[in-house]
This record gives sequence, structure tokens and C-alpha cells, in this order.
Amino acid sequence: MTGRVKRPSGLRAEQAAHTRARILDAAREVFQRCGYAGARIEDIAGHAGVAVPTVYKGFLNKRTLLIGAVERATTGADYGADVQEQDWWQEQLHEPDPVRQLHLIARNARRIYDRAAPVLEVLHAAAPLDPDIAAAWTDFATQRHNRSHRSATELLTKASGRARLDQQETAVTLLALTRPELYTEQLGLGRTPDQYQNWLADILTAGLLHPDDAAPPRSEA
Repeated sequence: MTGRVKRPSGLRAEQAAHTRARILDAAREVFQRCGYAGARIEDIAGHAGVAVPTVYKGFLNKRTLLIGAVERATTGADYGADVQEQDWWQEQLHEPDPVRQLHLIARNARRIYDRAAPVLEVLHAAAPLDPDIAAAWTDFATQRHNRSHRSATELLTKASGRARLDQQETAVTLLALTRPELYTEQLGLGRTPDQYQNWLADILTAGLLHPDDAAPPRSEA
């Protein structure tokens, strides 16, 4: 996403990474509670236990903080990174069994949105107010699109004749059913994150593979 801050080098890198992570986690909580317009740098600094100038030195402004908080929430990484670089995403991509792959996709969607769904709503709501935030939202959507197509390609390679749909339709189905809005909606209807994960795994398996595929045990939370 735009707004990434380069990783420092040298002996102070570990301390800087810890401080950065604290600030981003604090920013996520403040943005979720107050929204973009209501969030203040002073509140974020206080919640992170750092001085206000430390926040400005690392992130320049509130816009960069929001984008960084979203990036950390979606990847779980301390520094600028893509979801596709994370071990848990590579695990699902290269899982040889197509049913298990779909269960890992459901697990990963749940893990991402456990952390990121509320702050993604803040990013989406703020996009019309700022072109850089709008670009970050578009980048998030583009990354989801690309991951869905890559996962669809891998799934069809493994599923062969068991696949119900072609590559394009499989990718569109993955994209539609792993939307952050759907996660938020399901929890709002009373489902727990575990129930969402199991529901999504079952829906993906039934919708994308023929029924003669035996389902694996429930995905771990």
C-alpha cells in the first residue's frame, strides 16, 4: 500500500520495530473507536505510550498512520509487507489437497478480519475524503482481486475434474465470499468467528468442488 515506511537498519532496528508496532496497534484501536475524523495523534501517542513527536517522526501524519494500521492488521507484520509474503498465505496457496486449501482460505479470511475488519471500515469510509486514502483502499481491493485469481488458479490445478467452475468464476466466487463486509455482517447476525470460519469453509467447498470430495476435519481456529 502507499504510505509505507522503510525498515530501519543497524542496532536500533529491533527497538524501532517494537515502537512502530505499538504505535500502529494503538492507531488501529483509536481509529476503530473514533473514526478517521475523530482520531487525534495525541490520543494515539498516549495509547502507545510514546511522545507525540515520536509518532510524527515515524508516520508524518494521520493519513499515513491509518494506512500503516490497515497494513499491519491485514498482514500481521511489523513492516510494510504484502499478504502474499506471509507464511500462512503461502501455506494455503501450496496446500496440495483442494478441500484442505479451501479450509485454509477460510481460516486465513477469519484471521485477517479478526484483526482488520473494523479498521478496514474506517479506511473505506475515509476514502472519499483523501486521494491517498482512496488509493490505499483501491490497492487493498486490487490485492484481494489478485490473491483470489492466484488461489483459483492453484485450486483448479489440484482439483482437476472435481472443480465446478472455470478459473474466472472460481476467482469471482472466492472474491465475493471472502469480503470483509461479509465477515462483519456474519458476526452482526450472531455468528462467532469460529462459526464464520466453518461456515465459509463449507460454503466454499460445496460451491467450488463436486460433492464426491470428502470434507476434512473442521479448520483449526
